[in-house]
Amino acid sequence: MSSACCPVSRLALLACLTAGVANANDPNSASPEAVADRPAMEAVTLETVTVTGEKLRRSESDTTTSVGLRNGRQIDESPVQTLNELVSRMANVGTAQGLAIRGIPLYGPTGGDGKTAVITVDGVPQEGWGQSIGSLSVWDAEQAEVLRGPQSTNQGRNSLAGAVVLKTRDPTEAWDLRTRISSGNQNQSRAAVAGGGALLPGVAAFRLSLERNRDDGPSFNETRDDPRWNHFDNQTLRGKLKLTPFGEAYRALLTLSEAREGYGDGYVEASTRREKDRISLANAPAWSNNRSRSAALEQTLRAGGVDFTLLSTYLDAGYDRVGDYDETELPLGDYQSNSQDDLFSQEARAAFQLPLAGRDLNAVIGAYYSQQDSRIHNAYALPLYYGLYSTGLCASALGDPDVSLAQCAAVFSATPEHLVLRSDDNDTTVKNRALFLELDYPIGALTLTAGGRYDSEQQQRQLANNTQGNDAYTQALLSSVGFGPEASPPVRTDYTAWLPKLAARYRFAETWMAGLSWQRGYRAGGISYSYLPISIGGGQHDFGPEFTSNYEFSLKGRPLPRLALGFNAYRIDWRDQQVNIGTSSFDTRIVNAGASRLHGLELEARGPLRPRLELFAALGLSRTEYREFQTASDDYAGHQFPRSPRLTASTGFTWKPGAWNLNADVVHEGGSYSGADNAADQRNPAHTLLNAKLGYQFANGVRLFAYGLNLFDASYSTYRLDTVVGRQAAYLGDARRFGAGLEWRFLGAASQAAGG
Repeated sequence: MSSACCPVSRLALLACLTAGVANANDPNSASPEAVADRPAMEAVTLETVTVTGEKLRRSESDTTTSVGLRNGRQIDESPVQTLNELVSRMANVGTAQGLAIRGIPLYGPTGGDGKTAVITVDGVPQEGWGQSIGSLSVWDAEQAEVLRGPQSTNQGRNSLAGAVVLKTRDPTEAWDLRTRISSGNQNQSRAAVAGGGALLPGVAAFRLSLERNRDDGPSFNETRDDPRWNHFDNQTLRGKLKLTPFGEAYRALLTLSEAREGYGDGYVEASTRREKDRISLANAPAWSNNRSRSAALEQTLRAGGVDFTLLSTYLDAGYDRVGDYDETELPLGDYQSNSQDDLFSQEARAAFQLPLAGRDLNAVIGAYYSQQDSRIHNAYALPLYYGLYSTGLCASALGDPDVSLAQCAAVFSATPEHLVLRSDDNDTTVKNRALFLELDYPIGALTLTAGGRYDSEQQQRQLANNTQGNDAYTQALLSSVGFGPEASPPVRTDYTAWLPKLAARYRFAETWMAGLSWQRGYRAGGISYSYLPISIGGGQHDFGPEFTSNYEFSLKGRPLPRLALGFNAYRIDWRDQQVNIGTSSFDTRIVNAGASRLHGLELEARGPLRPRLELFAALGLSRTEYREFQTASDDYAGHQFPRSPRLTASTGFTWKPGAWNLNADVVHEGGSYSGADNAADQRNPAHTLLNAKLGYQFANGVRLFAYGLNLFDASYSTYRLDTVVGRQAAYLGDARRFGAGLEWRFLGAASQAAGG
């Protein structure tokens, strides 16, 4: 392969390599024994994939929704280990400091309580704080999907930007067992096992999976002499039981899952140390222990030509956290926090075909109910001068709006230090009820879609807090400006939302379809809280839902017999946007006073171009702009959203010559700002990552593999935080990780299950 085939750049490197692989040795050169003893992509037909995140269960090529997906085989062949790493390879999916779909951060670009995208694992919404997308394992996964654009008709509340759907493998009649162990740099170690089979052939089958992971992380805390400052340890246990006592007419699938994770602090000093050295100077301990338990019971019944589904889910999630308030070696405070979330949901739906004017109307209709109870406790200890400076009260006390932290310290600092001791308790209950309907009606090559969802929500929130000083001087000063014990009466807010959807798709050739769609998205309202005294405007304030109107064009087809292509272009108008007009980090006041516009496109292609060569590529372009967003001190109109990359791109391949398996990809994410002010010193750079996994399959089911992520060890921030005057902390993306491991797999024939 000539080195002149491509320009010298990391993103072009894989294109060169892919071109060389495509013209490599003949695919028939592998020995028949090697090919027979390994799961290979011998059939060069393109798989038909059903999008599980949609109620009508359309195929990937028959939906106007912009979808990125990977099946279980593709996930196993890649070096990814978490859902976060997987979805970063999809168009317009950013993972800088959390998930962003189409430039919309997971917790919104301007404030608000709810998420903008719903994340479900085996049907269970991952609400609360039990697991983040960065820790959700893809071990034993069957399929992962990202549905871009509002999924309010399908998923309801808090799916304004889209949805991420992870489905793990279900029990089967055939017995199988998979084990995997690996180790690598950063003291990584990972062990996993999964398997199951028929308990009673034709009636009951089970599957169990377990994964444990330990990673010391790349950061070192110089102040505390801690080499595991940014550690990540987790364990996920899952069990599934499938019952089919009456054949395929009735099926019950019970899924139980428990996950525990512990991780450290990802911030490093960015001003007095080199970022790439990954040195933290925080003087207070920082860690988080998360836990979640979930249960899902999905029952399906086919009767009278109707498919009935009853899905019941329960999630118990919580965390314990401690951290350094300022991320520096200075004694400027620390915090403790713990939470508990309990979420129950119940969905009943029916899918059916109805003859209408000589054609079959495909329909799904259903009802939904959920209740979430959340309890959060926070405690802070801050030097008096830092607390007064952060809340703006120091500027008021000294009569100087431009007062510096040093000037504030000169007046209010002391030895021993005056400390502000703050605690608050937050109890919230959210009840949601919904009715939904979606219809597909074909008229020749044209299919019309209409849908809607009616959401009714009730929220109640009660807070109690106490702000005290550690000495008489501090206590007297705090009391003089209104701080002290406060208990707010319960605040209740109710609202409804009507969420329509209209679409049309036209199959203008055997393998090509074009579509247009419009739908409304929304994010639930809530109740914000200001830590300032109630006497000067603090306390609880309710705010309403926000809405988007989404216009989309889609084109899907096969430019080559074994290559699937999907293209979507969109525009989003956002109104009643939830914006934070508070005066400081202690003063959160959400109001519906913003407006924005977004537009962009996604292009994804994938397919097995040759018997042992599969390619994929993705390109996403996104533009976000505040049209109206004014706070107490700034006007952000014309600015782009924070944590909103304008360009995402990836390309990669899987090549299987004989018993070898090579997967490699390049992933690029454009730069983004850390805040709505679009400050130049808080901009995160674009980054390009090279990842690869090489495996060799033996005839006895054993496979050896080596993997690497961020092989060029790119150092890049995903969020920048102003700590003290003139200094910043940076949250960095993952450092280079590499390692090797062994996997063994046993596949039993279905006929052996009876004797198993």
